[in-house]
Amino acid sequence: MLETAIRGGHWTMMPLADEATTFTVTDFAARALMLTESDRLREARTYSIGPNATGLAVAASSGSAPQEPISLNRPPSPSGLMLFTDPIGSDAETYRTANGSSAEIHTPIVAVSWSLWDGSQDHVDGHAVTWLRQSSHGAIVPCRGMRGIWMTFYAPRTSEMLGVDASQAVAVGPDGSLITAAESALADTAFQRWDPDLFGPLAWNNELVLPEGETFADPKPGTVQHWAATVYTTWQIMQQTGKSQLTETIRHSLPPAARKKAGQKAKRSGAVQKIGDGSVRVIDLAAPSRPASTAAHRDAAASDGRRTVQWSCRWPVPPYRRSTCLNPYLHHKLNDTALDHHEHREEIIPLRIKGPSDKPLRVPGGTTFKFDVPAP
Repeated sequence: MLETAIRGGHWTMMPLADEATTFTVTDFAARALMLTESDRLREARTYSIGPNATGLAVAASSGSAPQEPISLNRPPSPSGLMLFTDPIGSDAETYRTANGSSAEIHTPIVAVSWSLWDGSQDHVDGHAVTWLRQSSHGAIVPCRGMRGIWMTFYAPRTSEMLGVDASQAVAVGPDGSLITAAESALADTAFQRWDPDLFGPLAWNNELVLPEGETFADPKPGTVQHWAATVYTTWQIMQQTGKSQLTETIRHSLPPAARKKAGQKAKRSGAVQKIGDGSVRVIDLAAPSRPASTAAHRDAAASDGRRTVQWSCRWPVPPYRRSTCLNPYLHHKLNDTALDHHEHREEIIPLRIKGPSDKPLRVPGGTTFKFDVPAP
């Protein structure tokens, strides 16, 4: 699947072997990307983002992309794997079916992995490589000094995880026939039965590198840049502390007996025996920041499991971004108008309306909104 995507031009970073190999160019690139992804996941910390934190991040990035320069200090760990309760976006493709009609298939994006890119990845599987980076100017060789955040986005492989109607079309087969969620689930079950060591619940979809110091433009929904903006916004929400803290974290680890059993199974299959530190951090909005449960339920009922999660009931107005100085003394006391000696960080401020109200809602900047919100 990855080799096919690369051959079709769906790539951001592509490794090229500096010497002759027995692989074709795209075969080598796919193999190298899978090996580097395996190394990334071996070091990754694992995070699970709850429904309200997911909805808040999607709402905030729908209102505006992050404004701060991309920072390598924003990720919660140098390498990570983050799974979202609901889709943060969807990859929409239009296919021609066997009967001559067209079908638009939405593939939900539900997970992301990342690591830091520092230009030192010059050998993969014993081969010296040169990396190409897809840019607006075409394929270029990134400079050795380029630093950034490398992200890989995943879709769910098992249709039963999506919560969609069994008769809903989720793919188009090579012969042009529509594949329903029920048929896809049967295929996944057969795959898992025949190749249990190769089957996984996630499937690669796309990837990109965010160069350090650059800023997000105004990414178009349904693009990899927009998914990256949502992930970056999630990191911003997670890092807010003090009076601005929005999230709470519960850390889960397998009991000793379960860890031993998992290690023995991994050893027999030849799989990696440990991922990251062996724990999962479950993150969602803290009680003071949670919207009304009825509003969250209405959003959940409006979501179809294939497209970006709904959030408008929980936040009738998209959350706004506030730039906060990390060193107020240098900023105010020393009159540092050139911003030479302090750093600004963005915070996400969710705007919610509790209960029925016909009063106008004022937000920073003087804008006034008026809503007629039903009682929870």
